[in-house]
Amino acid sequence: MSAHHSDKSPRPGPAVDYDRAARCLDAARDIAEDCAIVADELSHKMCMVSSVSVADQLARFTELARLAEEGISALVVAQRSEGKPLAVLAPVLGRTEDRVRKKYPPGKVDTALSHRRRPERALMAAQPPEEATVAKKTLNRLRTPIQRQACALSRMQAEAGVQQRTLAAKMHVDPSLVSRYLSGERQASWGQAKTVADICGRDAHLIKPLWDTATGVLPPAEHAAEALRAYLRALRYADGAPSQESILASTHHSITSAELAQAFHGPGTPAWTVVRHVTMALFGLTDTAHQLCRLTRHTGRPSGLSAEAFG
Repeated sequence: MSAHHSDKSPRPGPAVDYDRAARCLDAARDIAEDCAIVADELSHKMCMVSSVSVADQLARFTELARLAEEGISALVVAQRSEGKPLAVLAPVLGRTEDRVRKKYPPGKVDTALSHRRRPERALMAAQPPEEATVAKKTLNRLRTPIQRQACALSRMQAEAGVQQRTLAAKMHVDPSLVSRYLSGERQASWGQAKTVADICGRDAHLIKPLWDTATGVLPPAEHAAEALRAYLRALRYADGAPSQESILASTHHSITSAELAQAFHGPGTPAWTVVRHVTMALFGLTDTAHQLCRLTRHTGRPSGLSAEAFG
């Protein structure tokens, strides 16, 4: 028999690792959401070409390219870690199977994904420190959970027609402290916030999600979808309960009325891009909403609109 055997043995691959595959697929979903965030920002920037530098626009394109490469690496390693062939992915990537195998080593990719940067933080960090500080203060100050809670409490007070001095007397605190609660200069405890609501004859649980997010309280995963909807409803209340038409206009009609209704009342939760648009329209912070949105993944329940939702 010739020393050069024509029968080639299959190239040995890494052991099947379903945990790694799950991590990579979860990272790929994160990356898909991040792409939507950056693409949305980029689209907004491109509509403001007169006031946004080419360098700023290029930073978004560069970020999208980085995210795309991360997503590709995550999916390739997920496929490989499940013991599935890379041959089906090679034509999509325009590379040979051997090249795909060498380019995306599972261990290296898995480690890199575990330390990946979120785009909003990365883009903010890329700005000069003083510029990033000013941007954060001017754009996000009124969006913080503490400020949103203060707006909700102020609305309750205004609707009830209760004077600050009356609130202070019934709460047994100095009027200046009540003023700071209502302006957001100081965070009210949940007991104090509930007392304000009770005095004003309003339902304190309507604004409980704002206090929870302001203090970093997250719900169990099985209640995440309900908590996210409650948070969005609380933001709507704090913003003066704008109409559906007003909210849709604020999103530049990037979402549908059915998606908006689902965001507030279910069933389930809509895509992150929808939640993000609603959050921004109601002066909330996307980071806060994103934490809740991520938790909904681990409930094991579908989050999209069902066929019944459309009649």
